[in-house]
Amino acid sequence: MLFLMDRRTRIAKVTLLLMAFVSPLFVYGAISALQSTSNDPRQWLPKSFEETDTYDWFGEHFGSDEVAVVSWPGCTIEDPRVSSVSAAIEASPMFDRVLSGPSIMAELTQSATGMTRSSALLRLRGFLVNPDDETTCLVLSTSATGRSDRVAAVKTIEQIVEAESGIPASELRLAGPTVDAAAIDIESRRLLFKLAGFSALISFFFATMRMRSVRLALIVLVTAGFSTIVALSVLYFSGSKMNLLMTMLPPLIYVLSISSAVHLVNYYRDAVIDKTCMDPLKEALLNGWLPCVLAAATTAIGLISLVMSKIEPIREFGLFSALGMVASLAILFTLLPAALQLFPPKQETKEKPNVPQMSLSGRLAGVICRYHTVLMAGCLALMALCASALPYITSTVKLQDRFLPGSDAIMDYQWLETHIGPMVPLEVVIGFDKDDPRDMAQQMRVVAMVQSKIQSMDEPVATMSAVNMSSALPSGSSIREVMERKIINSPKTEQQLKDAHFVAQADDEYLWRITVRAKAIGDLDYGRFAETLRYGIEPLLKENDAHGIFTGVIPLIYKAQRQLLQDLFRSFLAAFLVIGLVLVAVLRSLPAALLAMIPNLFPAVVVFGGLEWVGIPVQIGSVMTASAALGIAVDDTVHFLTWFRRGLQDGLPRDEALKDAFERCAGAMAHTTLICASGLLVFAASSFVPILHFAWLMVALLLSALVGDLILLPAILAGPLGRSFENKK
Repeated sequence: MLFLMDRRTRIAKVTLLLMAFVSPLFVYGAISALQSTSNDPRQWLPKSFEETDTYDWFGEHFGSDEVAVVSWPGCTIEDPRVSSVSAAIEASPMFDRVLSGPSIMAELTQSATGMTRSSALLRLRGFLVNPDDETTCLVLSTSATGRSDRVAAVKTIEQIVEAESGIPASELRLAGPTVDAAAIDIESRRLLFKLAGFSALISFFFATMRMRSVRLALIVLVTAGFSTIVALSVLYFSGSKMNLLMTMLPPLIYVLSISSAVHLVNYYRDAVIDKTCMDPLKEALLNGWLPCVLAAATTAIGLISLVMSKIEPIREFGLFSALGMVASLAILFTLLPAALQLFPPKQETKEKPNVPQMSLSGRLAGVICRYHTVLMAGCLALMALCASALPYITSTVKLQDRFLPGSDAIMDYQWLETHIGPMVPLEVVIGFDKDDPRDMAQQMRVVAMVQSKIQSMDEPVATMSAVNMSSALPSGSSIREVMERKIINSPKTEQQLKDAHFVAQADDEYLWRITVRAKAIGDLDYGRFAETLRYGIEPLLKENDAHGIFTGVIPLIYKAQRQLLQDLFRSFLAAFLVIGLVLVAVLRSLPAALLAMIPNLFPAVVVFGGLEWVGIPVQIGSVMTASAALGIAVDDTVHFLTWFRRGLQDGLPRDEALKDAFERCAGAMAHTTLICASGLLVFAASSFVPILHFAWLMVALLLSALVGDLILLPAILAGPLGRSFENKK
């Protein structure tokens, strides 16, 4: 026995030395991953969809529509600072071109057709100028350099404006995809370098309280920390980058690794307390390997189901979190046993009281055994009530639902939409066949009719096209109108419109662009708006032998909104089926596996159904939680059923086996839930709503999973249905 212990000690030392040797490589990968934050707005677009292909086609012909909108109080047509700021920004490599109210006004009033000032103001209304107070803005087209570092691009805007006009960054009003992505990048870094550290400290505090041993808590948290570092290095060495959703990968792997480690340590402590056990570590590994492997496998299955999503950040999150779970399992059974072998905790020396006292777990088990029918009926009734709301669940990816109401982003959008006009673009492209006999002036007349039709719709919008850049379209045969028509049809005008990205030429057609802007803040249903717009102008296009192509942010938001719900249900169903098959194989009973899945469905049904009851829509961050929560709920179910079935195998009646299972693992289940929930709740301080929702939903799902595993599952086991879990020879 002594020789065996010496040999195990040598193996433990070699294991820790090897891990220490390779840890610099993993730390380098983890740090590099944390520094590779990239939140490209395009990554949220659903892949392999017609809408995304159309959006790409639009970019090929008219250039990128990624812009930044800049204004400030007092920014008017007459403000001389606008021109100096425009020139300085246009000289920056971060932006390709700049449109501003004064520059376009000068072009319209000084052109050959010479508009009056009031006519020019009306043509720019709601897009670049507010005619009431002449407030204007700058629309900056972000270059490839700016898109590679959007935080630096926004900083460049702030520095140039302050240098040229003396206006501090706090007074600027910024909007647009570039600004939104920069805000998300900044929030991602805050999550990774501030909140994540605080989350680790909170988890360490509660782990120490749970295990009543600083040494054990350090072993658990080093194991979880190393698992997290490995998961991040896998992300980096695979060539992927962090994004806002991926910032939840480190805390998720961290708390899940803590959960597994606490359960394994719990097996170890039970073996230490058992005076008849000669080798506590071996006993812990023999007792804990199967439930820990099954728990990690079911959690990984729940996470990997997210790769079915059509939205790239969700797919990547599912893949790398599942890989992280597999890596954490390997580390759990190498690093943790080696640390326990070399640094065993001090054994508890508390004497047992002479009078036996029933623990809280035992009393709770007794109550459940006594009232199992009522408790099971109550839990199932709550599930049924929440399940009735699931068919009506809604989702959102709108801007106002991504940031908190009082955030700078929302306040800036509200100011700009009040003083300039709507900010969310939809692009309408009107195509004429290459052989169409109509000249540019005649085609522009069709564009003007379509634009007028859009403006007459119920929803207040702003529009911009080549029509806004020309005077009244000539229709007669006077000398002036003939001259105006000749100017419109001239190669110079055509080139100017192409340079302004209002006109493009494809292989087989001539394309005219109308940019439509709708409200970012408000109750506008983007899906209904896009459909109303399409059905309103398609008959007009057909009458004029033209066709329309509809793209831009609004159709993509609508598509992503529907895709979120499809991803949510599809990934959850896939995880449910695979985990169900795993439980059938483990329990060797289809009825038992089906009954065991009821408590695991409980958290997702109750929480997501409850969201609909209180009117909270599903966010991008919410989609990841359902499948992850299913795997996490199965984690505790597997541990509980392991001890329950062992009690039955030892000849205990069902109620005694149930109480034994409570005594063995109810405390560990409650404390792992507390540790994980407290670590995740820190992220509720995020100002980005999808992450805030992710944190609160995960906490709610963890708590409801605990209810399912410590109330609903025992109530099922205590009643007649519990016979399904008994081994039948």
